[in-house]
Amino acid sequence: MSTYNCFKTHKSTRQQLTSPSNAIDQMISLVVFDHAEMKKLIRCEESVTPSQGASLCLQSLKRTRRVALRSRFSKLDSLRRLAWNKTGPKQLELAETQLLSILKTKVDGCYVPISGKTHRIWTVSSNLTSDNIPIVLVHGFGGGVGLWSLNLDQLCSERPVYAIDLPGFGRSSRLIFSLDPKEAEKQFIDMLEDWRKEIGLNKEFILLGHSFGGFISASYALTYPEYVKQLVLIDPWGIARRPDDIWQTGRLQRIPVWLRSFSSVMMRLSPLTGLRAAGPLGVPVIKYFRADLRTKFEKLFDDDRVLIYLYHCNAQLPTGEQAFRVISDCFAWAKEPMINRIHLLDQRIPIHFLHGEQSWITAEASLSIQENRSNVFVDIVEKAGHHIYADTPDEFEAYLKKTLHNK
Repeated sequence: MSTYNCFKTHKSTRQQLTSPSNAIDQMISLVVFDHAEMKKLIRCEESVTPSQGASLCLQSLKRTRRVALRSRFSKLDSLRRLAWNKTGPKQLELAETQLLSILKTKVDGCYVPISGKTHRIWTVSSNLTSDNIPIVLVHGFGGGVGLWSLNLDQLCSERPVYAIDLPGFGRSSRLIFSLDPKEAEKQFIDMLEDWRKEIGLNKEFILLGHSFGGFISASYALTYPEYVKQLVLIDPWGIARRPDDIWQTGRLQRIPVWLRSFSSVMMRLSPLTGLRAAGPLGVPVIKYFRADLRTKFEKLFDDDRVLIYLYHCNAQLPTGEQAFRVISDCFAWAKEPMINRIHLLDQRIPIHFLHGEQSWITAEASLSIQENRSNVFVDIVEKAGHHIYADTPDEFEAYLKKTLHNK
């Protein structure tokens, strides 16, 4: 067996799911803001017309609609949370600072203006003077830069590192996304390109994304391949097509039959909606349902700081969740799956898939892509679930050392 004995060659096309925490992950721990209510708001805004004799230009009217929509969205969300959530930008900033304070490496944080300076992306960076190939880290659904705290010391010791909060998540702008799946996806990748230009990353870089961040990273590389040196997708969401019978897939077949009858309700309500409704009880709720999250970070600290961070990441205006709801199909798949278009990626860009053996996301789609493209590499980490970087951080670091390109 090789030095990297934590990785398995993917000869089988289906992995057994054994992690007890996957019951919640199978429903993606996901979203949502009420989709029907959002459509109602937008229809309301589209019905607005200038009063007779008014000389407002179309651009001004559209701006007014956006402001009104954002105001209504905010008011509605505040009402849903019953105004008792003890959260906000300052609390999230403090929670992130406490997570990153354990690092040996000095990291810097700043807001990078995008979209004509109307929005901004929170960015943490380090070792920018290194002449090695930079890496950009893109977190998954409901996460933020703080979740890379187990891995930043190792990464920053070898190359320039940029970790971002996706728009709609973490400390980045909570803007309103389109209700059209393709347009919402385009908003994400166009803002990521705006970020690259604004921060001055005008050389080749490695793009690494986890879960939903992997989907966004792949979409970005398809649209803006010029500077992407290497695409690394960590247990990426949105690669496979939705099967005809979702209950017979590795993702959902473990859900009890009686619970499946409530699927229509569960598609409209999510654990994160409940998190916001729990208000100041949010952290205990996370601790009760996902005690494993604290265990994953015990290497760094033996307290609840990661749970507090996740609470403040997700107890605020859920615009990123709404965008995910629009892009997703039954939460576990994408309406526009990446397997249908990944063949269009520039052939010079290698794709590296890393899956967790016990994850609710299987490696089947990745293996299928590998069969049809020469520079695709698929690895599986034993005893790891969906959050490979936290489940098995030592193995994850060994994989990165082996895989990431260097100058």
